[in-house]
Amino acid sequence: MKIKMFTAFLVLLACGLGLIVLADNHEEEENNKLVFPKAYTTMKVSDGGKITGVVKFEGEVPKMKKLDINKDKVVCGKTDKYDESVVVGESMELKNTIVYLMDITKGKDFDAKANKPEIDQEGCKFTPHVQIVPVGVRLTMLNNAPITHNVHIFLNDADMGQDINKQQNRMLKKLRIKSIAEAGGPVEVKCDIHSWMKAWIAYVPHPYFAVTDEKGEFTLEDVPPGTYKLGYWHEACGTNNKEPQAVTVTAGGEVKQDFTLKLAE
Repeated sequence: MKIKMFTAFLVLLACGLGLIVLADNHEEEENNKLVFPKAYTTMKVSDGGKITGVVKFEGEVPKMKKLDINKDKVVCGKTDKYDESVVVGESMELKNTIVYLMDITKGKDFDAKANKPEIDQEGCKFTPHVQIVPVGVRLTMLNNAPITHNVHIFLNDADMGQDINKQQNRMLKKLRIKSIAEAGGPVEVKCDIHSWMKAWIAYVPHPYFAVTDEKGEFTLEDVPPGTYKLGYWHEACGTNNKEPQAVTVTAGGEVKQDFTLKLAE
């Protein structure tokens, strides 16, 4: 009897520990996602302001890892490829950081002419490494190389529906990916044929998102006057979801807000 009770206790303890681990993993995943408003209404913005800034890296800069090009070497191996999870400039500028307004509920609409998001696969590398895609807009994958690629977007990990997994042969120069109806991400993009290829996509409900360039710079324009929570996301440095930066935008004014990020622990 005592043995049965002890066994039952061990099972309950193991289940409890399992739940704790799952809860911790879920919390970690949630903390690494973007934050979106519950609803967003478009309107004409005639007196908007601007938010600009620079994102820099703090700490010892990790050496960019050279990637092993182990397939289609004639095409893919023409140039060296490196892991782009941390790209830092000479003055510590941090590239590929998403900076955005977490809580804006009213503002401008997307520019339909300008918002035609693409990801190129030239040289067996996804460019850009981080892409913003408006909700309801189709992403186009480009393939100008004489080889076949495979576009695998991991939506299921973000509870956004089934993964997108499409083959793009060398004759298909443009592959239009179905639009996503729900904001979410960033989600990973990989090529199952060329395992070193990796990028990120953020599906967003409003246009107040920017990705830092080689100089670590970002700009958010036509922001309606008000006070907002300014967030960031970086694949190796994490997010500030729990402690966003408050910024106040005045009519026609400009707010400068810089960030300095470290590698996430």
